[in-house]
Amino acid sequence: MLRNHVWPKFIMLVMTSLLVFSINTFSLMAGNQFGISTIQAKKKAHLPNLLDQQIAILVGLDINPNWVKEQSAADSLIYGIVKPDDTVPQGIDDNYSYLVTSNRDKEISLFFKADKKKVTIKYANYGKKLHTKTVPLSQLVEQSYRTKKQRQQVNKYASSLRTE
Repeated sequence: MLRNHVWPKFIMLVMTSLLVFSINTFSLMAGNQFGISTIQAKKKAHLPNLLDQQIAILVGLDINPNWVKEQSAADSLIYGIVKPDDTVPQGIDDNYSYLVTSNRDKEISLFFKADKKKVTIKYANYGKKLHTKTVPLSQLVEQSYRTKKQRQQVNKYASSLRTE
């Protein structure tokens, strides 16, 4: 008699568990599918419209963040656009902008040109060999312009740039 009474309850428990498991599995699969779409949509999101001065700061932060912080605090960061008659290293033309410092003993020379997707950076430490690096603009934004605090800091640095 106990057997007849326990089996229906056991079967009902198993069926309920299977039903709940099926619903959860379906929800997780659908959730992952939508999660992936959301991540892909975020990656395809447009980059912020950046001024060349902001890109200069992002480039500086990528190459040497301490240098940017120190030189900005000393009010000695200089931004400019290369002119045809400027004396610049070979491989730099008037499509490049630059970020340098007036403090010659801490000299780093950064030259860069940006398009909508990538930034080509050419830099030399203390006038030594010129290094070249190309990075996606999205990487610079993700690394140093993602949070509100980062954006405020970059904008502060950019607004304090001196020009030649």
